[in-house]
Amino acid sequence: MNDDLKTIFDSYDHIKFDIKFLAKSDVRIKILISLREASKNLARLKEDIGLSASTILHGIYQLEKKNLVIRDSGYYSLTPIGDLLSQELMSIIESVSAIKKCKTLLLNHDIRCIPPVLLKDVGCLKDSRIVKSLPTDIMRPHNILRGLLSQSTNVKHLSSVLFTPNIELLFADLEKNRDVHLILTREILDKIMDEVDVKNMEQGLSEGNLKVGLMDDQAKISFTIGDDFIALGLYSTDGNYDLNAYLLSESKEAISWGERLFEHYQDKSINFNDDLIFGS
Repeated sequence: MNDDLKTIFDSYDHIKFDIKFLAKSDVRIKILISLREASKNLARLKEDIGLSASTILHGIYQLEKKNLVIRDSGYYSLTPIGDLLSQELMSIIESVSAIKKCKTLLLNHDIRCIPPVLLKDVGCLKDSRIVKSLPTDIMRPHNILRGLLSQSTNVKHLSSVLFTPNIELLFADLEKNRDVHLILTREILDKIMDEVDVKNMEQGLSEGNLKVGLMDDQAKISFTIGDDFIALGLYSTDGNYDLNAYLLSESKEAISWGERLFEHYQDKSINFNDDLIFGS
């Protein structure tokens, strides 16, 4: 056993009864989460949790013994420790909820394209949904994304795969006050230059409403941010891009998460300039 693993096991042994204390009681967890919102009296807690006064009071008594909740003038509040613990509980709940909701995409897919710090915050995607192909509409995911792109004036797209109709849409609308920021592999950029009007690219770059950068050819991801959505496509573990499903979210929290993902790749990409694209 390596030292890191031993440290984790030792830490777990030290706190396992604290974990069980919370995990065994829905009431205690709901009290902690409810009190994160504000200090509350018993009537408000009953309204939030939907259980009897005696059941809630018993849970409060147990939390008080652990120094997680205090009472003052008939109102219950979290202690600083209780506040920190409830925050972590909510993060775990959101993360598990997001993983369950997105399991059809995450399962058997390569998620190494997402940095660990963002995987840790996967709870930000709890309001996402998976858009899938249908037997009667095999291109459904791409057509839905195309519709969303057509309504967006600011688009950020990073990808190691190419769906030509959506790229053509972005370049065709560069003249319509659309700002487009692309981060692509060299292979995809070369293919785009073969298929779109290069003059549109040159004009967009010169006018500043098009930015293009190159990322590592080994990156395995397709990701788009529009005005009010993010869309994430992944490669299967067999190495092929999954054309039949992507994650879609329109929540502010998910969009903020997506901005961080894009910035991660932007920081690692080659600087944007005309010579990079149109040079030798």
